[in-house]
Amino acid sequence: MNKETFIKLMTELVSIIKDEENLNKAFKKFEPEFNRISFGRYETLVVRSLEFGMNDKDKWISYWIYDCSMGKEDMKVTGKNGKKIPTKTLTNLYNLINRKDI
Repeated sequence: MNKETFIKLMTELVSIIKDEENLNKAFKKFEPEFNRISFGRYETLVVRSLEFGMNDKDKWISYWIYDCSMGKEDMKVTGKNGKKIPTKTLTNLYNLINRKDI
């Protein structure tokens, strides 16, 4: 998958995840006892498809989304040379997935 397609798909996925969070906040505001709505099956399908399409055997996409709050937190990844690899943006993530020196 090329970088442009990857960034377009990931941007839409991030938007959907944020919309789900906002929907849950709105329902919670109307009904404090409300727990949450989850579209996890669809999200998992999309994430797995992106990982497959990118040949992301190390699951960097899942790590970036779930463990690093979609780029808000540092992934703390270093190359073989010991230098820190940037991971904040989708371009950084794309480059990380395609690196050979990790």
